[in-house]
Amino acid sequence: MWPRRFLRACPILTLVLWACVLLARAETDDCPDKKEQLTEDARLRKDLKCAYNSNYRPVLHHQDSVNVEVGFLLKYISFDYLEETFTVHSWVTMTWKDEFLKWKPSDYGGLNMTLLESHEIWTPRLALFNADASRYQSDSFYTTCKVHNNGSVTCVPHMAHSGICRTTLRRWPYDAQNCTLYFGSWMHTGEQINFTFDPVQAVNTDEYQDGPGWRLLQVVKKRYAGKYACCPNDTYPMLKYTFVMQREAAGPAAIVVVPSIAIVMLTLISLMLDIKDNTRLIVACFSLFCHFIFLTEIGYDIPKESADTPIILLFIRDSMVVSLFAVLLTLGLMSLRTRATPPSVWLLRVTRFVAAGPVKYAVFTEFDPDRAPEEKVTLSEDDAGTSAVEDPNASIIL
Repeated sequence: MWPRRFLRACPILTLVLWACVLLARAETDDCPDKKEQLTEDARLRKDLKCAYNSNYRPVLHHQDSVNVEVGFLLKYISFDYLEETFTVHSWVTMTWKDEFLKWKPSDYGGLNMTLLESHEIWTPRLALFNADASRYQSDSFYTTCKVHNNGSVTCVPHMAHSGICRTTLRRWPYDAQNCTLYFGSWMHTGEQINFTFDPVQAVNTDEYQDGPGWRLLQVVKKRYAGKYACCPNDTYPMLKYTFVMQREAAGPAAIVVVPSIAIVMLTLISLMLDIKDNTRLIVACFSLFCHFIFLTEIGYDIPKESADTPIILLFIRDSMVVSLFAVLLTLGLMSLRTRATPPSVWLLRVTRFVAAGPVKYAVFTEFDPDRAPEEKVTLSEDDAGTSAVEDPNASIIL
């Protein structure tokens, strides 16, 4: 039974197949009676891409090197000093010569330049050696390239390079940071792909805009030949760009520097107040409390793992020690002032030493140098011991 059914279905299958063939031919050949009309530029592009292989270096001999000239047109730099990373946004110009993209202008109506997409031709892969591993950064690019009849190719892709930058915060918030990017070929040697600086303009900052909080001072470039002991017959050239940036310190100065000076002055003022008044102790304790609060607040704005300690932190730390000493000194003097026992010999020696120098104005705030000779009482160590026996109710009045 099934052969008869198959024979009956054959005409139907044949008609379906013929319909599919005619439909496909109609879609692929819209104009069967006309030839393809190409302009000189279109014909040139078609001829250049014919039998072109973009997977291999565009050289006639494998020993020849492709010289690639690199230039940066800086646009914007963002720097995160807490994470110690920075990103450079720029237009990167790369120029090289492709031996398989040459033609005679007379064969194409005098045309000596055309445009090709970067994925259609061979392009160099400029790798960033000190890239931030937390962000994916491809060394390939996609853009439109300009090709000249002598084989010269120029591509200007927009690229963002994120690198690691170790910060030096010794002079924070008036610090300057040097951030460096290292570029080169990841797999090819210098004898295969040789990266060099653009001889006309290696770094262009005409259209550069400073990022928030940082101002670009200069860009220092240097090329390394890349000779290593492991590979004496090969070179690995590397391009080094150092970006010197200055912090805009107007905001940090108002938030950190001015309050630091204010609390230090508060500590010094507390030492000049009268010991008989409790205001001196209150001001000294308030100054010590301000130091703790201030250190806690600015601790959020400074990296904890920095190799250098900012001078401003050392200044506040030492000021806090002085403030603590002022509190202890005030408590000690107030305790001695209320004592009813005679002073010991060592205390008399310390008192004479302090009264003989400029420190007396900070300890004895009511000291009058003009009246000192009249009120001066000289006690020897023996007299001090005798007075302690004769008058047990004597006390120290400061």
